Amino acid sequence: MAIDPQEYWNARYMFSMLVWKKIRASFGEMYFWFVWLCARPLIYVTIFGLFKRWSEAKTGVELPYTLYIYSGLILWYYFMETSIDVSMNIKANASLITKIYIPRLLTPTVPLIANLLDLIVSAIPLVGMMVYFGVYPGRAIFMILPTLLIVMLMSLGTGLIIAAVTLRLRDFQKVFEFSLYLAMFVSPVIFSPKMIPDRFHIIYQLNPMVGALMGWRAALFGEGFPWQAWLSSLAFAMIAVIVGLYLYMRYEHELVEAI
Repeated sequence: MAIDPQEYWNARYMFSMLVWKKIRASFGEMYFWFVWLCARPLIYVTIFGLFKRWSEAKTGVELPYTLYIYSGLILWYYFMETSIDVSMNIKANASLITKIYIPRLLTPTVPLIANLLDLIVSAIPLVGMMVYFGVYPGRAIFMILPTLLIVMLMSLGTGLIIAAVTLRLRDFQKVFEFSLYLAMFVSPVIFSPKMIPDRFHIIYQLNPMVGALMGWRAALFGEGFPWQAWLSSLAFAMIAVIVGLYLYMRYEHELVEAI
């Protein structure tokens, strides 16, 4: 089934309503929502920072380690939680989908925008850390939005693929969520790709989040931009979106009927 851009443009007010609904559902009754958003990455920063100090582990990181970990964690959490939300968004909006007609692809894209608020709020302590350590963006700062777009596309494609897979294998949703948590430890979130031997870099870049995380930090901290790894992540994101859209459009009727 082809995607009609006019149909989605006509539904833009419905889209904004769904985005606002998700934001209110997440933070409407939380008085300390800012604290909860920042607490999780800060706890990880503390744990891994202490481990590095006590073990004297060599991480290959030239930036202050606290800054390195925190910047990677907030982007990873956006990717992880958005992918999960996309995969479950049809079920979350079941009462709406079964009562009125809306473009089917509208609801899975809601988390892409709604979860940006989490990322923006989580970035406030990051700005404070950058000022404290005297680390400022360089000319590559203009690449921060294209890099974020890659992560959004990857989240969308991954979520749509999982939504289609879990149509037949319901238990796979839990496997998927657990795999995303584990994937953080094999991605350059808490360590630098410089720790990987050169002969394994090509294999390591098969991890689609490697180039995105490297590009994210290069844009923020004025490092040399990793074009090869970044373009690899872009290619993975485009493939994930194409495959995800194909599966989603092919099985959308079954997805709705399975609600």
